[in-house]
Amino acid sequence: MTIQLTRKEMTALLYSLKGESKQSPLLIIEKASNFTSPIDINIPAFLIKASKRRNLQEFGLSTNEIVSLANLCELTSLKSTSIQNWIKRDVKGLIGPPELGKKYSIDQAAMLLIVKDLKYVFDFEKIRKVLTEVFNTLSDRSDDLISPIMFYEMYGTILEKLEKLPLRGQTLEQQIVEEVNAVPKKFSELTESQWKTIERILVTTVLAVTASHLQTRAQVYLNERLN
Repeated sequence: MTIQLTRKEMTALLYSLKGESKQSPLLIIEKASNFTSPIDINIPAFLIKASKRRNLQEFGLSTNEIVSLANLCELTSLKSTSIQNWIKRDVKGLIGPPELGKKYSIDQAAMLLIVKDLKYVFDFEKIRKVLTEVFNTLSDRSDDLISPIMFYEMYGTILEKLEKLPLRGQTLEQQIVEEVNAVPKKFSELTESQWKTIERILVTTVLAVTASHLQTRAQVYLNERLN
């Protein structure tokens, strides 16, 4: 059985690995995939190890583990060589050095997932410019308007809603803006200007992911009917 998590389910997995959830990674995957035993599904070894932790400390990830994590997400494909190139060159300033010894933090992993989603549509120069508006000093999490995980969670929630809703006579952009503003605000300290920045980048990201999903679905649809 292949694991295909939605971005909202992936968010739950990230919070679990960060030590901010009472659910273990295995339990989250079990609920998402409806498996009854780990042998029924190809679960990466590091997730099994993380599920056996006796405390809720953050679980650091290697680059290969980040790749494995990303490839659990629906319609997402990532290679180890890509991550290595991104970290060393293309988005070095976005990610920074490993924050947990030799391992990357869960926020750093979330940032790479965001970069991956934006990469479907934008080049790295544009991605760096766009994400700087939300995350400021990109290698310093203390000055972010919101955390990478929370940003990922927000657009994952919106994408899940869009799957179930008709356009209701609106343009796609209008409906996405409406869904963004319907997301509960967990950061009352933000100014209206700061929220508008987050809103704009969220809508951009949702459109980018939607574009990649439609492209993939078009290819799958055609391939299924050519056979």
